[in-house]
Amino acid sequence: MRAGVLAVCIAIGVCALGALWALRPFAAALHAWGVALASALAGAFLVFAAISTLRSTKRHERFAALCAFGGALAAGAIVTAGFAVGSAARVPAAPGQVFVPGKATRVAVEFPAIPASVALGGDPSAWPQSVIVADGSRRIDLAAGDEVRAGTYVFRALLGPIARVTATALDGRSVTVTQPQGAAFASPYLTFPAVQGGQPSDLFAVPALHRIVRVAYYAGLPAHRIDIPFVLVQIDEENGGTLYQGVAVSGRPIRRANLELEFFLGSYPVVFVASAPPLLPLLLGVAATAVGLVGFLLTGGES
Repeated sequence: MRAGVLAVCIAIGVCALGALWALRPFAAALHAWGVALASALAGAFLVFAAISTLRSTKRHERFAALCAFGGALAAGAIVTAGFAVGSAARVPAAPGQVFVPGKATRVAVEFPAIPASVALGGDPSAWPQSVIVADGSRRIDLAAGDEVRAGTYVFRALLGPIARVTATALDGRSVTVTQPQGAAFASPYLTFPAVQGGQPSDLFAVPALHRIVRVAYYAGLPAHRIDIPFVLVQIDEENGGTLYQGVAVSGRPIRRANLELEFFLGSYPVVFVASAPPLLPLLLGVAATAVGLVGFLLTGGES
């Protein structure tokens, strides 16, 4: 089947989809598996149509073939994006960690460590407010509200709650806090990656005392004229029932269930990652399609 009106229309549609994806990389609908599948099928058809038209002597068919090649290139960029990340997701990382997406070799996100003197000082404004996106030799500061593109990956940052927690037995012994489900097993920082009851939530374990602690963050309760952040704390016996439920504010220890807990609340970047079509092949595909379309329209009446 030689390239013609159908191939031109499909190429235009694929390029439009690629441009939309590049502009709206976090749109959930674009990351559906059906979009990648449809793009792959469209690209295969366009490649076949273009190759079938290579020996054509008709100028409008040759321009249609150029359109088809451009659309196939754009389709390849879309399929690449479709398999790079999947649906946009929060980056699982704790302070001091480096996140490398997928099989990337040149792209990483560096989450700054928080000195204990800052975290324990009680000044929320002193906590780090940005991360570093490394893209090869480039190092880009990603602050809240910013969006950075690195190859196929797109990163967006917001500010979210964070808490440093210290645990002590009632006899004065310092005990270790672990996060079996967290990004860092032994980190003292809670990043509240889950949402329960509409509130950012997290949990940690105190293995030495056989305790599981569940924590929900509240920025305040304006309806009750509470304008300071606090956490709702639930201490459970390991593999057992609830031993304590109560409220803790930053820097004020609570002593319950044979355990002293102290939380220091602040803010820290929350990073989300999505994928987008690689710009170079997408732009080349769009350019080839545009040139082919103009030529096709100008020579469409020729035989």
